[in-house]
Amino acid sequence: MGAPKIENFCERLFPQGQFATERLVLKPLQPADAFQLVVLTNDPLGAAGLSRLPQPFTLADAQDLIDLPRARKGCFAAVRAGADGPVVGCVGALAHGPSDIELGFWIGVPYHGKHYGAEAARAMLGLVREAFPDWRIVAECPRENSATWRLLHRLGFCPSGSAGARRGAQLLFFDAPATVD
Repeated sequence: MGAPKIENFCERLFPQGQFATERLVLKPLQPADAFQLVVLTNDPLGAAGLSRLPQPFTLADAQDLIDLPRARKGCFAAVRAGADGPVVGCVGALAHGPSDIELGFWIGVPYHGKHYGAEAARAMLGLVREAFPDWRIVAECPRENSATWRLLHRLGFCPSGSAGARRGAQLLFFDAPATVD
């Protein structure tokens, strides 16, 4: 079954147009973010963990992520280090089936080790829970991606025992309040 179309997906997640955490600003992807997104996504050290995205990741691929809200099935946001800082990664939500929303995120290799992934994922999880309270939140992750696997567990995701849609990934369900350090 294809992804359902949700009217105003991004607007529901970001009613103020963006969301700020202590150190980060999440804002739906804009055309001006495309080049930075391509550079971060094509880094060979980080590309292995991006099973949903094509490699190499092109400007056309970035434009597809930017245009996703027009398809009314998801929203990706640039993760910036501060209001005027660089794009350090991306976080998003995609509708699947009649009642699932998948949480996804990645942080560029130059910004690993700063806990930006935890901060961005926790923020997006909260936004999804608030905007779509009746939807089940899922994530996919290969066990070999140990840092993301641990983070998803700290956020309250539990393995489903089922394989994910992507090669080597396992499906996890959100089942607890977020408690990321």
